[in-house]
Amino acid sequence: MPILSDKLTDGAKLGVGAEIVFTVRDIRDSVAHDAILGPARTTVPVNATTGLFTTPALDPGPYWVGIRWSRSNPTHELYPIEVPAESGTFRLWPLIDAGAPPPPAESDGFIRNGGGFARGERKTIAEYAAMTAPDPETLYVIFES
Repeated sequence: MPILSDKLTDGAKLGVGAEIVFTVRDIRDSVAHDAILGPARTTVPVNATTGLFTTPALDPGPYWVGIRWSRSNPTHELYPIEVPAESGTFRLWPLIDAGAPPPPAESDGFIRNGGGFARGERKTIAEYAAMTAPDPETLYVIFES
């Protein structure tokens, strides 16, 4: 079962008063088919000194994650995430980023980077063939003309 672990910080007071809550988005069967998962909240403690947190093992699937950054703000900012089906420990940020809507339309378009490249660039087949040393950090999208 997957475990999520990451660090919350407001840039000054690492995790002081922060709280993180995971809620199953829709009632569903557990992966093991031995329980019904409902919208119960799982509150995960955040270390006030380091800002670090680690969830218990979570059933894969869609969740809402609520983050309260400080005690002075009683509301949680909600983010839709998809807990992966693989076992292991995963960072929360890539899951939040993957569930976020794309930024407002830009002339260059938008590609959500899952961590595998630094930039995207379109090239024609001829342009790509003429390159002597393609950048290994660039995702090239090749077009006929």
